[in-house]
Amino acid sequence: MKELSSGQIRQMFLDFFQEKGHTIEPSASLIPVDDPTLLWINSGVATMKKYFDGSVVPKNPRMTSSQKSIRTNDIENVGKTPRHHTLFEMLGNFSVGDYFKEEAIAWAFELLTSPKWFGWDKEKLYMTVYPKDTDAKKFWEKVGVSPDHIIEIEDNFWDIGQGPSGPDSEIF
Repeated sequence: MKELSSGQIRQMFLDFFQEKGHTIEPSASLIPVDDPTLLWINSGVATMKKYFDGSVVPKNPRMTSSQKSIRTNDIENVGKTPRHHTLFEMLGNFSVGDYFKEEAIAWAFELLTSPKWFGWDKEKLYMTVYPKDTDAKKFWEKVGVSPDHIIEIEDNFWDIGQGPSGPDSEIF
């Protein structure tokens, strides 16, 4: 495994998706603009809601970012463990009506396992999928993930209340 700093990881992620035709979006202000539903930006996709709800059409339907974000859902653990923080950068790749799950999964796997990029051993990776999302499971298997490394979890469903939502997949 390559030894990389957080800055190198960030740049490698952005470079990878730029090579795939994505526009690199700058990190937006932590104070939301024209979004009364949030006190602060809590994820990379929060700054993209305007594109997904159709109120703004992006110049490029493929975007990537390293978005500064604040989360407080587990604030009582900050300072008690070495992994709980309130401020972090969320790396994200987004498609507004361009590509979908099959390409997203293939690219995530390429980014993580290709020697040109992170070069991780695929045998050490496990993927989680929403149980009813048979497509995600099929696409993970198509890129070479062993079925016993794909775990179905009910919590693999992303939503923000009203608005965009759906099954998600995570990599461990």
